[in-house]
Amino acid sequence: MAKRKESEFDKLARLIKSESEDIRKRMVTKEDIAVVRNEMATKNDTAAILEELKDIKSRLKVLEEKVEDHSGHSKEIDHAFERIATIEKHLGIKVKSH
Repeated sequence: MAKRKESEFDKLARLIKSESEDIRKRMVTKEDIAVVRNEMATKNDTAAILEELKDIKSRLKVLEEKVEDHSGHSKEIDHAFERIATIEKHLGIKVKSH
């Protein structure tokens, strides 16, 4: 049985099919998008936590200066700094000490 000659239409169809298969291999899936969104949300949450911790530390430093003559208060402030340091360590944040 003799092979028939491939028509221009058949060539085009074959090309479109192979290109579409290649494109599908490189396409992002819904699952990929969900992972990226989750990573972005986590990064945004971490950034918000970092900003909040920075604000708390700043406010504690001001408070520490105002109450350094009052016994007991500086101990509580030191304890708050220790807790913040523990949170930062848990989150893997490297910061300068107060």
